[in-house]
Amino acid sequence: MSTAVLLPRSGRPPALDDEGPIWQLDQRAVPTAWVAVWDALRAVPGVIAGPSSLDEPGARAVLVPSVSHPVPGTSFGPDGGAALEPAHLHSPNDTSVHVVLPPERGALVIAQGWAVPCPNAVHGTELILFAPRDAAELDVVVDLARESVRWALWRNGVTTYRRVAPAGFGAELGQRASA
Repeated sequence: MSTAVLLPRSGRPPALDDEGPIWQLDQRAVPTAWVAVWDALRAVPGVIAGPSSLDEPGARAVLVPSVSHPVPGTSFGPDGGAALEPAHLHSPNDTSVHVVLPPERGALVIAQGWAVPCPNAVHGTELILFAPRDAAELDVVVDLARESVRWALWRNGVTTYRRVAPAGFGAELGQRASA
């Protein structure tokens, strides 16, 4: 979870549709910002790009196929049997992002005007993160989206780092190979 200070989002929130598939009706991101958010999401170690399980037209999801029974509240996929889907970016006609965050962090993100609870939320962790309107907002949205994915990975026990081999491990293998 991020400890960075989250400043309030300026201006009024965008108009939203509570039923989708176009959730954010105005204040959409320009195409380059939409692509930048997508690039940041899919660059998080441990995820692959794929279609959203919510079958929203044009949505792009980050998935973790190795987690087929995610911890409740960490995925947009249906409970049981679907790959972990911690975030998805809506189509260029929308540009908002669905993310999951722990309830306390999500409450702060909402209070600072960056998101609203997803109307279809089941666990209270699902948010609609507003699209960035400028470069400064792009940094915030990217940070929050990546935080969401990293939190879901952590909650599901997915590690994306390499372990250091024990001392002498390589030498032992080399000795066997030369024998």
